[in-house]
Amino acid sequence: MKIDKYPQYRLYKFTKLLNINKEKFQKPYTGKRAVNGTIVNRAYYSAYSYALLWLEEHEFKPKKKWEFKVEGEEYKTEHQQVRDALDELNYHKTSRKLFQLHELRKRADYKMFNPLTDEDVADSIKYMNEIFDELKLKKL
Repeated sequence: MKIDKYPQYRLYKFTKLLNINKEKFQKPYTGKRAVNGTIVNRAYYSAYSYALLWLEEHEFKPKKKWEFKVEGEEYKTEHQQVRDALDELNYHKTSRKLFQLHELRKRADYKMFNPLTDEDVADSIKYMNEIFDELKLKKL
């Protein structure tokens, strides 16, 4: 299967396109903060969903909340499980980038009155690109 058939890759391409064209959306429709927040959000979910897809090729499946109760483990979100799984496979830098991108995404989504700079957007695009580069799918 070609990578461009994956929805995760299409989201990646859309996020890059949105970033390239962000100036067109900022003035007539909404402010800079809303557009920057959308780009950061999409960059995170693009990278996260791609990392999850990559991990599934390595036999990883995140646990559901109820499974933690049954097994007596401390609950971890799916997002944390993905980062932990990357660490377990010695993809520490990738895990750290996904964490940094996650932190930017939380700022974008939950701290609406805090600015998101062009540098924040550039960082999110950089992390997204690097995560896609570092995690290559076997089924290409």
